[in-house]
Amino acid sequence: QSSYPYSLQLSSISWHCYDRFFFSTILFFKMVSGMAASIRSSLESSTFDLAGHDATSIQSITHDAFSTPFPPLDQMIRITFVVGAGKLSRQKYDAKAMQILTAALRELDYVEDRGAGCSFDCAGCFKTQHDTGKNLFTVVVFPKVSGSGNASNNASGDANEDEEPLLPTNSPGYKIAVCSISTFQSLLSSQCPTYAQKRKCMECIEGLVELLQSIENKLMGGHPLDSAEQSLYDEIGELKEKLAYTQKEAAKHVDEGLLTAQEKEMLVEMNQKRIATLMKEKSSAAVAEKLKKALARKEYLQRLTDEKLSSLSSTYPPPLRHEGKLTPLRKKLLPLLALEGKAKGGFLTLAETRALTEKEEIESEIEHLEEASYGWFEEEDAFEERLQKSRDKF
Repeated sequence: QSSYPYSLQLSSISWHCYDRFFFSTILFFKMVSGMAASIRSSLESSTFDLAGHDATSIQSITHDAFSTPFPPLDQMIRITFVVGAGKLSRQKYDAKAMQILTAALRELDYVEDRGAGCSFDCAGCFKTQHDTGKNLFTVVVFPKVSGSGNASNNASGDANEDEEPLLPTNSPGYKIAVCSISTFQSLLSSQCPTYAQKRKCMECIEGLVELLQSIENKLMGGHPLDSAEQSLYDEIGELKEKLAYTQKEAAKHVDEGLLTAQEKEMLVEMNQKRIATLMKEKSSAAVAEKLKKALARKEYLQRLTDEKLSSLSSTYPPPLRHEGKLTPLRKKLLPLLALEGKAKGGFLTLAETRALTEKEEIESEIEHLEEASYGWFEEEDAFEERLQKSRDKF
């Protein structure tokens, strides 16, 4: 029993708690030092260059910076990592820097989302980008943040915290799983406009079917679902219909010859594997019919020459999703770029100076619309080709 006055005892307890917090904080920053500490202390969007960092260093930085949620933020921030550059600076970066960084993020349950932006809905997401203007390759991370989203009140204790959802609610997989068939048809058209993306979408839906089957197997075995499983089970729907619709829309690309040369190569390889598999199967009427169709597809693809594909290049691949908004903005930017060149060589009038203040806003809006035009399952090279085609008009 302490002999100190009661008020002083309270004071001592308070200081003891403060000391524990203070020294644990000091210990944390001793463990998380250098770039990782700078990342975690960011209060606004920041860029970090990974030039000179090897695989071990990149993995360490990623783990130290993102293994736990950031402290509460007033607004979402983006952490941009420069992971590669053009020929002149390429040697400064680990050849697999992007691959190493994204793999480390996935291990920490971060999800790739091409359409992610600076909102708390995108906490825990990342995306890869190629700045063709500066010829830099980057990975943009939207960190998990304490107290954001649907996180439960810390005062309720860890035992009562909500479980993480089986699928991040901002991911394409979740949106595909829970939307109605009519909404899905619209999303497939806007978010997966190419054959390759529709193939990826089919793979995603097939994965969702397997996930749903595993949940149903658990129920059939008499085992209760946890809250995350129950929540998804209640929301998921019409997967077979969505898969069938995607297969039909993908088949239209093939039948109408709406393919890139790379997509045709992919189809040729798939067809060759199917023929080889069927040739090994036991002979039957069903197998013979399948083989007949596969051989007919082989002949069709052979007739689909690169010249025929090139003749459709004005309409396929399709324009960027936000092309209609980008075109007037780029037209508006052209005279401002000329004005900026004039400014370097002399004085501008007051009206011209005011006009130039719009330039950064327009460029920022263009960048946002370009990023938002990424397809859900679009490969970076394919998107860069469509993006360059859009820019070349100006």
